[in-house]
Amino acid sequence: MTKWEYRVLPLRTKVRVNYFTTGKKPTIESLQIELNALGKDGWELVSVQNIRLEDGRLFTVAYLKRQKP
Repeated sequence: MTKWEYRVLPLRTKVRVNYFTTGKKPTIESLQIELNALGKDGWELVSVQNIRLEDGRLFTVAYLKRQKP
């Protein structure tokens, strides 16, 4: 039977506000680099979820898994 381990990771993103005002897509910095590094370690991105806190702040969480050795 395959056994998995899981990781829940808050994603550190930085959205440039001026991209919203000019009608362009927002730029997310460092996220692709971080996910590629995790992929090299065997982690597979399963899902992402936006979570809004009671004070209105919004952040994104990534759910990853990899097979246990």
